Amino acid sequence: MAGAKLQLEYDVSTALAGLDYVAGRLDSDGRKLLLSHIGEYMLGSTRDRGVRQVDPSGQRWRALEPSYARWKRKVRPGVPILKFDYHMLGDQLAWQLDGDAAVLVGTNAVYGAVHQFGSKDPHRRTPARPWLGTSSTDDDEIIHIARDHLIAGMPES
Repeated sequence: MAGAKLQLEYDVSTALAGLDYVAGRLDSDGRKLLLSHIGEYMLGSTRDRGVRQVDPSGQRWRALEPSYARWKRKVRPGVPILKFDYHMLGDQLAWQLDGDAAVLVGTNAVYGAVHQFGSKDPHRRTPARPWLGTSSTDDDEIIHIARDHLIAGMPES
């Protein structure tokens, strides 16, 4: 993924301990299945945030500059700041496994990084409008997904 990607890393010790515990109890195929489910969940969550035009913390993206907003309303009426459905980032947003240890979520669209981090190019300054990342709701859901995989992998007594 050349444009932008998200690599899930948790600073929350409870979440990390829980994911490490689950990962240690699953074989390679089980870890890949877990990461695949997390990747699918994150695609939906990322797209939903794009529709709402908010970053992972729920903050609204910075508005377009007035002159660009006027041009965009005229040339592309009704198109939001970033369009995630079958255009721009939407059809290029993907997840991929990095072995059985990580899931990467991102896009191969170069402008994905520009919107995530911003650009200081003097000809086309773009403020950061983060769209990759996890919210606290995402973190909780990822833990639930991991718990469900652990429970499913336990032998019945």
